[in-house]
Amino acid sequence: MPTASRPVLWVIAALLLMTPLTAAAAPASQLLPPASQPDGRKLFQENCAACHGENASGDRKPSDLGFDFPMPNFTDCSFATREANGDWASTIHRGGRARAFPRQMPAWDEALSDDEIDAIIAFLRTKCTKSGWPRGEFNLPLAMFTEKAFPEDEVYNQTEFNTEGPAGFTNTTIFEKRFGKRGQLEVNLPISSVYDGTRMQTGISDMGVAWKQNILADVDQGTIFSLLGEAVLPTGNARKGLGDGVFQFETHALFAQLLPQDFFLQGDITGVFPTGANLPDAGEARFGFGRTFAENDGWGRAWTPQVELLTAHDFTPGAGIDWDIVPQLQVSLSARQHMLLSIGERIPLNDRATRKPQFVMYLIWDWYDAGLLQGWR
Repeated sequence: MPTASRPVLWVIAALLLMTPLTAAAAPASQLLPPASQPDGRKLFQENCAACHGENASGDRKPSDLGFDFPMPNFTDCSFATREANGDWASTIHRGGRARAFPRQMPAWDEALSDDEIDAIIAFLRTKCTKSGWPRGEFNLPLAMFTEKAFPEDEVYNQTEFNTEGPAGFTNTTIFEKRFGKRGQLEVNLPISSVYDGTRMQTGISDMGVAWKQNILADVDQGTIFSLLGEAVLPTGNARKGLGDGVFQFETHALFAQLLPQDFFLQGDITGVFPTGANLPDAGEARFGFGRTFAENDGWGRAWTPQVELLTAHDFTPGAGIDWDIVPQLQVSLSARQHMLLSIGERIPLNDRATRKPQFVMYLIWDWYDAGLLQGWR
């Protein structure tokens, strides 16, 4: 990306300060208190139980429904807790077509008021009777370099290109699998291409295997906190510049805070501990601040401009602190919002003689929500 493109990305960052033209549905903490809501149970029985079952377990037979596809089971905590209130509200307001679900799910935005729909969602939240499952409100838009605190199932591919200085790129594919309520296994496979002064060297760099464990997820306070440990393996060829050539261990403290008006803050505090004597221990801190906008009165495609601030410091005498800023924009590609694209630029704020800007992009496939070719329209 040429230098002239940077003002465009700064404009993206400035969007964070704008008053929203459209806003996504409010998180659970912003719903009316139960005493002020209509009777969600009664509304569900009158309008929803005919298809979704008396207990919202989706146990109605195809012969009773008149169509043959599985209904969601809201008593299944593994399914129900992954979705944010806004996802359910979108489908109830605009019908199955809003998120590429079957059209047999009608739109209720003219038959039911916003308060009545909120009350039905609040009732559905009571169907998961087990505690300890982080809610989908914490499945925030991923920043380029700040690890998320929410455990999930997805495949993630990120590419970084040098836009100045020697040619080079790194393409990292990450597979993430959730286990139980709070755990997640993560496997990283980076492929790099670097210029060694005479020619380009391309190959596998240092792979990583990580475990993420959620510790706290309080949706009422809008706070989530997780820990992550990663072992980085010397699978790359250090002589060619494709890795560091030693085992490294990383520790991450991950957090996020939901803020009013669909703003959010995410953080990742990291310690890096190489086993080789030639590499120093290091500390890193990454912070992402963003806001989500949604089309179609808040129920459609989501756009999330973000800004990340990155810092890194080697624990050696006289070492300084590297500072970078990363303006970026994420957009949902599919109607199900399980395919996501983000683009941005990593811009050094100091030591620019040796550290050059990079164009960064990623694609995410949230495979729990739908297959690769499903959920588009």
